[in-house]
Amino acid sequence: MLNVSAALAGDEDELLNGIWISLLSVEALMVIGVALRGLVIAVVPRLKQQTRPNTPAVG
Repeated sequence: MLNVSAALAGDEDELLNGIWISLLSVEALMVIGVALRGLVIAVVPRLKQQTRPNTPAVG
């Protein structure tokens, strides 16, 4: 006789593994995004300071 529950159990494992990998991928992308955002926030003001011309203060 065909054991349907055993056949579905294998598919369920594959489905859950796919969902798990997808969630881990989304979490990794979020971590990379936050790290890049922090890096940009830290580097951009320094670059703006370096490119600012040295003009004497008027006064």
